[in-house]
Amino acid sequence: MSDYSSSYAYLNTLQTLVREGFVTKAIVDTFFTSERFFQEIRDLTDTQNGALALTWPVNIGKSSNTIAFSGGQGLPANSLDSFIRPSLGWKYYADALALNVTDLQQADSPEAIASLVDSQLDIVKMSLADRLAGDFITSTQAVYPLQLNGLAEAIDDGTVATTYANVSRTTYPTWKAIVNYDVLTSVNLINTLYGLDLQASQDGHRPNFYATTRLAYATIQDTLMALDVYNQPDMARTTGGHDLIFNGTPVVWDPHIPTGVATVYTGSAPNPNSGGYFYMINRSTLKYVVDPKMNFTVSDWLISTTTAQVIARILHASNLVVLRPPSNAVAWIQGA
Repeated sequence: MSDYSSSYAYLNTLQTLVREGFVTKAIVDTFFTSERFFQEIRDLTDTQNGALALTWPVNIGKSSNTIAFSGGQGLPANSLDSFIRPSLGWKYYADALALNVTDLQQADSPEAIASLVDSQLDIVKMSLADRLAGDFITSTQAVYPLQLNGLAEAIDDGTVATTYANVSRTTYPTWKAIVNYDVLTSVNLINTLYGLDLQASQDGHRPNFYATTRLAYATIQDTLMALDVYNQPDMARTTGGHDLIFNGTPVVWDPHIPTGVATVYTGSAPNPNSGGYFYMINRSTLKYVVDPKMNFTVSDWLISTTTAQVIARILHASNLVVLRPPSNAVAWIQGA
């Protein structure tokens, strides 16, 4: 009769790696350090029970009780019906680790088995992180309903997404972000970016994180190189300007921000088919919500019923929440 005891020994070692958090920690560490944008997101992570909806109150109107008065004049006390409750759904992602029994058979120690798992993780964690990295920026519900609500949908004026978080930007124009999808690199580039930044500055807060494409980064750096006030002077001189500062805040470039793409601007734009995006983000309005029960959670290892493999599923539930789109801005820059 066949002896399955060695197979159970492999499984015991694999289960230990999962339950001690080895797999999840490796994925999370890669996810938050793989791209510059996510280094910012890590500080904004919030956990919430997946049974609860992602909703929040927003005041989009004015009080009807605001008046000037004199003496014994009657004062209004009308109920305030200007609150809306935006809501987003949870978005789910999955991946899997699959190890061949033939490879496990040749592993002669728990350390060797752990090395096999680590090799698989090099593929899986980068694939999962890269998928989420792209979705964070480019995903919209109109095109990708199963993926999370990305910046392209949240930071928009209705051109890309007429609604965000189930709130119509037609019905509530104040739900629009600050946008300019027709910025020319040769005409007042810095002035235009400053104008967008100022429009997005509300209630004493202003955008405090800037992310763009490599070409836009280089263009802005070239424009500002003669003005040391916008750079860290010593670093700019010694590293060629890799520490670009705009309005006292670092500018980073992220490879997932669309570059060399057509503008969504509906008017006539010179060279409308080649440009990239510049995001001006108010970090206080951004939140990355994850369900702790599915935060890169790894299932127990199971023996496949159809192949000679052992398999573990990786599950993740989250969404990106932009609490106040009007406090954020985006520009499409020609040639970026």
